[in-house]
Amino acid sequence: MANYPMPSPGDPALIDFLRSIALFGALSDDSLRRIEAMLVPREYEVGATICSEGESGRAMYVIRSGEVEVLRACTGGAVVPIVRLGPGEFFGEMSLIEIQPRSATVRVVEPALLYSMTNRDLYSLYGQDLSGYILLLQNICRQLARRLRKSDSRLSELLGLIQNPSGGETV
Repeated sequence: MANYPMPSPGDPALIDFLRSIALFGALSDDSLRRIEAMLVPREYEVGATICSEGESGRAMYVIRSGEVEVLRACTGGAVVPIVRLGPGEFFGEMSLIEIQPRSATVRVVEPALLYSMTNRDLYSLYGQDLSGYILLLQNICRQLARRLRKSDSRLSELLGLIQNPSGGETV
């Protein structure tokens, strides 16, 4: 099903994969090994819902293979796709930072192998490896900032279309 075999603990290929992801950028080999030991592999079939908007969330996910789609409900009840994510990307990181309901639903569009990491895992990293914990949080914050910038850009484009639907210049 997945593009990669299920990893075994201490798998050097998994450490190399983690090293290639911005989320784990600048982490030492020791930190990566600690994180690798925390990750739980999970396989999902097409159509599976990984998490649902509004539910309690305590884990984030890293995509090893496959593809997922992030969906969000509008006030009118329609569900709209926000983004598709593939190998090396991650989602659910907000649940590691603040304990709030999930902001979106995530469904599998291609069979996927994901790794989950809980907020408890993150807290245990704090106790074991403070510098790794700090770097991981900085990387999460960087990704949240990137996503906020992209969202702001999309929102301003949409507002521009609403305010000036003809596409001409406003006076």
